[in-house]
Amino acid sequence: MSPTSPIALSPLPDSEPAKITQLYRYLELYSAGEPPVHSLFVYAPAAGPLPIGDAPSGDTDQLLIIDPPADLATRFKIGSQTAALFTVPPQPTTVPLVHTVPGGVAHIRMGDHFLDVYSHAGGAVIHLPPLGIICSGGFGSDVTVPILAPDSDGSGELDTLRLLARLLKQHKLALLIPHAGTWLEDKLAVMERFAADVAYFHGLRRVVAPLAQRGEAMDVISEMAASILPASRRTHLGRAAHAANIAALVQSMRAAPPSQT
Repeated sequence: MSPTSPIALSPLPDSEPAKITQLYRYLELYSAGEPPVHSLFVYAPAAGPLPIGDAPSGDTDQLLIIDPPADLATRFKIGSQTAALFTVPPQPTTVPLVHTVPGGVAHIRMGDHFLDVYSHAGGAVIHLPPLGIICSGGFGSDVTVPILAPDSDGSGELDTLRLLARLLKQHKLALLIPHAGTWLEDKLAVMERFAADVAYFHGLRRVVAPLAQRGEAMDVISEMAASILPASRRTHLGRAAHAANIAALVQSMRAAPPSQT
């Protein structure tokens, strides 16, 4: 770990495999587990940029953690000026959350780094335009599928995928970091992953929605929808997300008022 690393780890003898990757100065990626789940640490020294080799210190230094890990309180040493921002549905954490509003766009500066935050009902897309880095949350993963937001029929998720496609088209790409899975540097490969997400949601709506409206049993719907999940994403994370999406879409369809004829 470099002397300017924003990550200060407390050693745990039985902790899961973890890796720290320094992407840029004061910007580091913590990846843990298999398949890996990622947390991005964005650090802003209180004194501003420091000469190379000097280690930042002091409780007024600021740290933004994108998708903080579940063991944040026990695994990491963090100061009081720490906040969290989730690209996926927020999980319990020990640090304050950055407030976001679905559909809103926020611009954050953390030291040397500038972040654009595009909030949606299920989390946020975070873009660092000068660096060409996108934190895409559940979208663009090779090991799972995006999770439907509460009461969503997939329309909002397709809108988010259109946003991601626009960001790729209008800006350079150095790195796409999904919440879980391997990151990518190739724009074409990223578009292929997003296309797979689009196909997944169209398939989910095409198969599950009519079955739910007909009142089919959940086990029948789950069996009929099993093939929608891409083969490469049939991991424990992908299967759990797929099952949650089926249940959420069934509930949404059955709660909707009957269509007028």
